[in-house]
Amino acid sequence: MLKKIAFYIIFATVASVFVACNEETEDPTTTSSNVMVSSFSLVANDSLLVNLDSVFFSIDLVNAKIYNADSLPYGTDVSHLVAKISTMGSSIAELHIPRPGKSDSIIDYLKRPNDSIDFSNGPVIFHIVALDKSTQRDYSISVNVHKVKPDSLYWNKLSKNKLPSLLNNPSVQKTITYKGDAVCISGIHPQYTLATISNPSNFVWDMQELSFPFVPNINSLSATDDALYLLDTDGNLYSSSDGLSWNACNETWHHIYGGYNSTLLGVKYIDGKYYHVTYPASSTTLADEKCPISGTSQIVNYNNNWSVSHQAFLIGGRCADGSTTGEMWGYDGNNWSQISLKGIYPREDMTFFAYYTFDTNTNNWTITKYPTLVAFGGFDAEGKPGRNVFISIDMGLNWKLADDLMQLPEYIPNMGGAQALVFNRTMTARSTSGWVEYPSKSLPYWWEISSPINSRASQNTNTWECPYIYLFGGYDENGNLYNTIWRGVINRLSFKPVI
Repeated sequence: MLKKIAFYIIFATVASVFVACNEETEDPTTTSSNVMVSSFSLVANDSLLVNLDSVFFSIDLVNAKIYNADSLPYGTDVSHLVAKISTMGSSIAELHIPRPGKSDSIIDYLKRPNDSIDFSNGPVIFHIVALDKSTQRDYSISVNVHKVKPDSLYWNKLSKNKLPSLLNNPSVQKTITYKGDAVCISGIHPQYTLATISNPSNFVWDMQELSFPFVPNINSLSATDDALYLLDTDGNLYSSSDGLSWNACNETWHHIYGGYNSTLLGVKYIDGKYYHVTYPASSTTLADEKCPISGTSQIVNYNNNWSVSHQAFLIGGRCADGSTTGEMWGYDGNNWSQISLKGIYPREDMTFFAYYTFDTNTNNWTITKYPTLVAFGGFDAEGKPGRNVFISIDMGLNWKLADDLMQLPEYIPNMGGAQALVFNRTMTARSTSGWVEYPSKSLPYWWEISSPINSRASQNTNTWECPYIYLFGGYDENGNLYNTIWRGVINRLSFKPVI
């Protein structure tokens, strides 16, 4: 207790000196220890919330505010809470509880410290008068509760837009990241659109007409660090530095996996067998019969703690014998290997991306961050599109079907062949100009996630980074393209954090 008291005395004194140095026209003030709140906590009530007494409350002595920066879970009832408040001694200690349309109710804390307090109508004022009655102070006490479920990835402000195209109804599209930008090629042969944007949040795309001297397989579009690649319908490989001019690579491939640094990874069919190949540094290795040779997800380049070099991951696809697989495979710069010990439902053309999930320890209300791989959608062996969401928190070794709160909302259709890209947006307000908004009240939730920012502090930040997920295109079971981009935002990461 003495350490905590000393901390707050120092905090108040330093803050007051800072104010004095920067606002010379005002008299510096300090918080008298006679009216100092030295600790605040809630009394345990497991029927209401497990380990309620472990919830951390910040005490801002400079501004006379007491609050929990990490809000309590959505739906927590805060109308009958008991508080433990420590002071340096007082002749009067009263809790003034607001009641809408009525005068405040008052609890004499010195006589009735175990009375329940209603925090549901806003801040409660804690009025203290020192033992010698020479000083007094009012503290504002807030018990914050999330208005939405923050610990779920939840399409809270889910938005929708059309694909960036000069055509009203393109029949094919593929969107990838290239040199930090989003690059989308869409169209109906022979008319195509090349659209690029540094960040999709503002939806101001640079769109140009694009024509090919060949019939492209747009779904094969991929990128390395320094070039774009795709196949034509005969499997001939082409490259481009800008997406407008395409040059033949004098290679014929069966399938493109994606890029690994400046190397393109793919599959070649030679004399009745399938081989892993690279370009432009050519290498050829016989593919394992269990490794998919077509219909794979987009590649996710991923750094982890158990590999010297980064890994290129992909999931799902169709094997040489025609069967579909749900296993994840990885490439480390030299070799391909199956990573997963327990995969997912066999699918091809799945949506696949890397993110984070978080677990809240309700014993001490601490949060642990887990790097997480996410996969969903895709087509089964009969060509039926799916919507199941799968996650792995151990680098793809083990996968599990996410629970009901993590599945796609009902209005995003079953699909395969969609791409998910993640872009940070610097937030200053909840502005979503250019996007069609959907109400959040009926949306289901996704995986549990929380802000990586340590919020046990007393200052607010004016800007913060919020990662948005953009889901491009996708096809139905008849091969019809969905002319849509869905944008999801994570509740907690969209909140203005405290630092």
